[in-house]
Order: sequence, then C-alpha cells, then structure tokens
Amino acid sequence: MNEPAKLMWWQGSVVPSGDTALTLANHSLHYGLCVFEGISAFPSAEGGHHVFRLEEHMTRFAESCRLVGISLAQSPAELAAACHETLTANGLRRAYLRPIAFLGDGVLGLAPPGAEAQVAVLAFDVSSFDSVIRAQRPRLTLSSVARLSPHAFPTKAKVSAGYLGSRTAWTDARRRGYDDALLLDDTGFVAECTVQNVFGVRGRTLLVPDSPAALDGITVASVIEIAGGLGYEVDRSPLPAADLAACDALCVASTAGGVRPVQCLDDTVFDTDNAVVAEIVRDYRQAELGLLPGHERWAARP
Repeated sequence: MNEPAKLMWWQGSVVPSGDTALTLANHSLHYGLCVFEGISAFPSAEGGHHVFRLEEHMTRFAESCRLVGISLAQSPAELAAACHETLTANGLRRAYLRPIAFLGDGVLGLAPPGAEAQVAVLAFDVSSFDSVIRAQRPRLTLSSVARLSPHAFPTKAKVSAGYLGSRTAWTDARRRGYDDALLLDDTGFVAECTVQNVFGVRGRTLLVPDSPAALDGITVASVIEIAGGLGYEVDRSPLPAADLAACDALCVASTAGGVRPVQCLDDTVFDTDNAVVAEIVRDYRQAELGLLPGHERWAARP
C-alpha cells in the first residue's frame, strides 16, 4: 500500500499525484504539523463504491485541525465529496483514502494561530490487502514507551507529530519479534497500540480502555455499537494492564486492519477463536460492506 493512485484531489481539483511543487521549506516537514485520516472504501452493490463512516472521519479531521490551531477552507461535507471524487477519478472501489492537511512553504517558525491549511486526498488500491493484513493475528508486547500526556499534547488530534512515540515503540517491538506494541498512558493505564485501538473480552463483556491519551477511534466506536446490538455489555473505563491477563480474548481495531483477535501479549496467550469476537468481527465486516441491518447509514455513497 505504498504507492498512491495516479490521481489525487489537491486544493479543489483532481491532479496527478505528487503534482504539488512542495519544497524543503515546507512548514509541516519541519514541525510535524500534519493532520490526516485513514478511511476505507468498498465496492457497492450498484457497481460503484461506498466509504465507511466517511462523515465521522471528516468530522474528526476538522476537529483535529481545530485542536492544533490550523484552519480549513473546506467544510467536512466538501472534503467528503473530495474523497468520492478521488475514488471516481481513479476508478477505485476497494481503496484506502488519506486526506491530509498541512501548512506549506513560507511559514518558518511557529505558525500563527488559524493559519490556513493546504489539503490533499490520496487514494491507495488495497484490493489485495484484506487477505494479507486482515488474516493476521498479531502478537503484542507491552512497550516501555508511554503514550503522550494530554497535558503535553493534543492527544485527540490525529496529527503526524503524535506518531513519533508510536514508531519508536513499534520499531522496538519488531526488533524483539512482535508485530506491534501496547502503550500505557502516563498514569499507567492501557492507552492503545501504536496505530490501533485495543479492547479485551471477558465473558460477555467488552473491556474498552477509557484513556485521555488515546485517540478516539472510529473503528472501536463502531465495535461498541455493534456489541451493544448483539447483547453484550461494554465496560468503558480506565483499564489496568494487569487486568488484560484475565481476559478471554484481546483485539485490535483500526480502519486499515479492521477488528482482529490478538494471539498474545508477551507471555499471555489469548483465544483467537473466541465466540464473542467472532460475532463482532462478522458484524463489523458486514457493516463495512454496507450489509449490516440498521447500519446502512455508515456506508456513504457519492
């Protein structure tokens, strides 16, 4: 998923990808001020495409910009239309969208509040992605890297600077033979993994960490709603890492990876065939495809 599609949306028009004339004086390159989203598109029954929870993603995108002090010329609805336009221009149906907002050239030093962002929407063909990534059952390790404190960083903003700690933790986990790392917050409670949320299953109850250091994930929010519809309890509260050892199953949740059961957290092994998890994974997948009764609104069509 490294090469974007040939065309992208850039400042109101569809242009060849990379056709932006950015230079090394780019402000966001220097200061890490780049807001972004990751959004999944799927084939629709009508032969076109739909985008999963597009409104929620674009709302979070706009809110992230507000939290880091940059302004958008476009409304969330206009940016949602840009996502559809990008997919249609490239003829893509199963795709991953990456809207980004950043400050461009000529803004050296700390940018003034409300500086207007430049915006692009990239698309990636992920038609062969699901069979590779979503089949994985990741092995996690508890990281020594803590999630940034909300007193030091706008943790509810999806912004590039916040992922430096994620990369540090992920690199260390990979070096030690694991697939990903689980991070705690600065108070010692479970926050999230490097680029995905996490939740446990104990009996018929989902244990969802409520940490001010974790990004408010749209996938895990979908899981919470689906679990309630299936009759399961959801306990959303601060979650001590020690409590994970008592879980029957542990899952990660993200836009790209969907919902996946975890094999282990260090030496603690979990049930990857857990019946509760299987039901949630099934219904989440149906929701992504626009086929889950009562959740058709999550599939946004052009």
